[in-house]
This record gives sequence, structure tokens and C-alpha cells, in this order.
Amino acid sequence: MTGVRSRLLAVMTVSVAAVLSALAFEALLSLDTVTPFGHTGYGHGVGWAGLALTLLVFVYPIQKRVNPSHRWPRGWFRVHMVTGVLGPLLIFIHSGAHYHAIVPILAMGSMVIVVVSGVVGQLVHAFSLRALNEHRHDLLHRGLSESDVDAQLHGMASQEEVFRLWQAIHAPMTVMFLAFTALHVVGALFIAGMS
Repeated sequence: MTGVRSRLLAVMTVSVAAVLSALAFEALLSLDTVTPFGHTGYGHGVGWAGLALTLLVFVYPIQKRVNPSHRWPRGWFRVHMVTGVLGPLLIFIHSGAHYHAIVPILAMGSMVIVVVSGVVGQLVHAFSLRALNEHRHDLLHRGLSESDVDAQLHGMASQEEVFRLWQAIHAPMTVMFLAFTALHVVGALFIAGMS
């Protein structure tokens, strides 16, 4: 269990450091200016880039649902994970610490929950996979047939309550994040068009 705790602590430390760095970078970009960086043309560009990277996250789950029998290469899952972290970091640089309306606050809050639940879900998945592989090795070492081992492991994997809890948080919060982001973008474009 100490391996789990130390890895979780390392991930949390790196995540907090990355967010604080993004916020500090935005503060640095906003020095000596009347308008915060996120409200400048460059700031909007960073926001659009963050949104584009964040939308790239959805290629993997959409393809997985469209063609569930096809095994998707690990590369797409890596794209899912990397863009799921880089996109939000760019959004943090776009927004900085300037929260002055409820919709961007809700979009940011739901984004944070989605990213944190995604990172935690990846850790849970990795540790569950390791436990299943160790159990597989143990059962094979005891002399069970490959089909018996697969049947036992399938039963264990289907009863994984932690994964169901993760899905109950990650999926709805993702939908909420998309809805608040769409409202934020439409509102920002509407207000920018009026000024």
C-alpha cells in the first residue's frame, strides 16, 4: 500500500506544481498590463489551444464506444492522457486567477474534477491491472488451466466497485464540463461581439 500512497502523493505534487506554475506564468504575462492576459488576443489564443487539446481527449472514448470490439492502440490512450493534462494547463494559463463570472468558475471547477478523477482513475486502473496480473501468475503457478484462470479473473474484474465509482464521477462531470465550457465560449463570443 505504501507504493500506492507514494505514487499518489507524487502525482498530486506534480499536479499541484503544474497548476501553480501555469497560474504563475499567467500572472507573469499579466504584469504591467491593465488587462489580464486571458482577456488579450494571445490569451484567447491560449484558451482556444487549450480547448482544442481538451477536445482531442474525446477521440479515444468515442472510438471505443463506436467500435467496442476493436482494440484501440495504446497510443490513442496516451494521447487521451497527455491532452487531458496539457489542455487544462493551457486553460489555466488562459484564465489565471481571474474568476469574475459564475459560468467560467463552474467550467473550471468541473474541469478540475474531470482531470483529477482521470488521473486517479488511471492510477486505480494501473494498480488493478497489476493485481490481476499477479493473481493470474499465482493461479497459473498453482496449475489451473488458462481458461479457468481467465474465468476467475473475469469474475474479479467485473466486480471492481472502484471502477464503477470512478465512472459515476468522471463521465457526468465530463458532460458538465463540456456544457459549462460551451456556455462560457458562447457567452464570451456574444459579449466580445457586443463590445
